[in-house]
Amino acid sequence: MKPFPVIVSTIAAFGPGVATAEWCDPPIVPELTTPELAQEYREEFKDEFDQYFRDASRYTACLDAERTRIFEEMQITAQRYNRFLKDSATWDPLQ
Repeated sequence: MKPFPVIVSTIAAFGPGVATAEWCDPPIVPELTTPELAQEYREEFKDEFDQYFRDASRYTACLDAERTRIFEEMQITAQRYNRFLKDSATWDPLQ
């Protein structure tokens, strides 16, 4: 029996997708305004800026989490690739 089908089925069972990527939505920057509108709608603009900074904090936290996830995935994938190279070096091409 060739070891290749066993490795392929193992990769399919435990391969990529164990941890799923998260989509990080960037914050929406408050629009520029005139001094007159800023005075008239001060509270609304203040709320927009506050929302922006909350969203920006969530966005950077999301990016940090995704960065951590992809580095872990890369380590696992590198280990799998090393095992593949080691195992495939012993395969008999005539079988």
